[in-house]
Amino acid sequence: MNVDQAAFLALWNGVSSEDARAEYEHWHTFEHVPERTALPGFLEAERYRSTDPARSYFTLYRLASLDALDSPLYRDVFTNPTPWSARMRATLSDFYRLPCLQAGVHGLSRAPHLATLRWRSNANDLPARLNGWLAEQVLHGRLVHAEWGWAPPTEAYWKPNHASDGVGGEGAEHTAMLQHFDASDLETVCAALNTFLAPLATGRGMPQHFELQSTVRNPSPLAPRSERLPPHTTLFHHYTRG
Repeated sequence: MNVDQAAFLALWNGVSSEDARAEYEHWHTFEHVPERTALPGFLEAERYRSTDPARSYFTLYRLASLDALDSPLYRDVFTNPTPWSARMRATLSDFYRLPCLQAGVHGLSRAPHLATLRWRSNANDLPARLNGWLAEQVLHGRLVHAEWGWAPPTEAYWKPNHASDGVGGEGAEHTAMLQHFDASDLETVCAALNTFLAPLATGRGMPQHFELQSTVRNPSPLAPRSERLPPHTTLFHHYTRG
């Protein structure tokens, strides 16, 4: 594996209790995602909420390489959570975490509507064919932005998942993230991508649709921090003390 290859960490989750949703939104937006994004090797993050009534979530962390998930500071934030993070972990449901090597990025702009699609494949010609297909969608305005990657067969960067991968078949797991300014156009492209992948993938999950909630960038990517960001005690006390 080339540890210098650009990578990303894709995360899907729900919230187990509707009563905890407002607190989850504040914790995730103001403490959790900024804390992670400030770590060495993390470049930026995008936080999304689903458009369906169940209100699940998707978070994308862009990484300089997968080594970002094995740094001392990353291990520290995971094994020694802030008081608020320790409290909120119990509210997470259907948690699925997928560290991927980046295999293609298309489009110079970003858009608020996102669809994620996961599949498994061993097809050797998948990268060339899929990158050509996605580039064509951007060229003709059917997509604003597209990126995808695959999860290498290693346990080095994995943490326990609460949910199964939901994708049957054999081969490495892949995920694509598609963006557009029009939600209905995005649904059309997802259906076309599923058709395109049919001869190349042994299993495909259902597309999931989200809308952008917030973004954050590492404030000092060229001068990595040597310590964690301080916890957001003001909001934590608001929820724990009333």
